[in-house]
Amino acid sequence: MNKASLASLALLALFSTHCWMKPHPPADPQHPLECRLEAAHPRLAGGPVAVRFQLINRTESPVSMLQWNTPFEGWRGTILSVSFEGKELPYQGPMTKRGDPGAQEYVRIRAGESMITALDLSQAYDVSKPGRYTVKVTGDLQDVIRDGAQPPRPRDRFQPLKLSCNELTLNVEKGSGDVKVNY
Repeated sequence: MNKASLASLALLALFSTHCWMKPHPPADPQHPLECRLEAAHPRLAGGPVAVRFQLINRTESPVSMLQWNTPFEGWRGTILSVSFEGKELPYQGPMTKRGDPGAQEYVRIRAGESMITALDLSQAYDVSKPGRYTVKVTGDLQDVIRDGAQPPRPRDRFQPLKLSCNELTLNVEKGSGDVKVNY
């Protein structure tokens, strides 16, 4: 592995394991979590193609969310759908089968705050060709606790939440030389 790849992976590891909080004004309690996708720069074929994923708690109460199959735990399933020039790309990352979750597998998002993480699409999808890629959130959050109860909750009592996120279009350019990503 070359130095640029190692540096990119180190940066990705740093940003994908740390989430930071930003305050946001309250909004519609019927849609407790707002979802946003954003591109990171540069986007070069053959290198890391990073996206930022953000969840914003728009309620006036804290929300606990199971991290399974979300970008907050890295690549463990297909919450994202990626297509190239209109053709869906197969997911090539790990899939995880699980039993009941532990409390440590939930994250708490305080009222009016958000969590942000970054993912490198090239770790789970073939984004090696220059062109137009489309990224969509197609999965749901498997369990969201809004009533103040303490996690965990057994699988048969999960309360999933449908996410409504923006669709992200990425123009990936022909790559050359060392790739440095601004996450």
